[in-house]
Amino acid sequence: MRKLMRIVAMVAISIGGVLWASPAFAAYGSGGATIGTNTSTVRAGGSLIVTGSGFQPRETVTLVLQCTSVTLGSTTADFQGSFSTTVTIPADTAPGNCTIVATGNTSGHTASTSIVVTSATTTGGTSNTGGTSNSGSSGGGLAFTGANIAAMAGAGAIALALGGMLVFAGRRRRITSSQS
Repeated sequence: MRKLMRIVAMVAISIGGVLWASPAFAAYGSGGATIGTNTSTVRAGGSLIVTGSGFQPRETVTLVLQCTSVTLGSTTADFQGSFSTTVTIPADTAPGNCTIVATGNTSGHTASTSIVVTSATTTGGTSNTGGTSNSGSSGGGLAFTGANIAAMAGAGAIALALGGMLVFAGRRRRITSSQS
């Protein structure tokens, strides 16, 4: 009877440890918001596409051009926490390096990407020329570079507990059969 109690206690401790550790894994990846643009250079008065991910599902995301502190607009993330929207850089924006910052209005998650604004009178090219920019930074904190392993850790703990129970059950049978 004591062995059975030990087995039950081991299983309870294993499951409790997994349940206690799971929120830590879940919270780690939640701040991994990133944004990018379809171009790294845009004329003042031109448009570009801003895409983002890592926000809360159905959350309103506000986009701000930091070099002028102008709100470019807002959009709603889809059910996966991603969005894609076209924004227009104000025509009176001075040429130079600027940062677009996306902020989730519910979660507070932020991400940013850099662009170069050129003069509205620059000849050659259109507002959507250039390469891609995806320097998404999560706005303070470390980048999420791992994997959410809570489910795998839970399955491993359960497998370990079941294996331990089988070992104890096998020993108990051997002891009982040798005493008979």
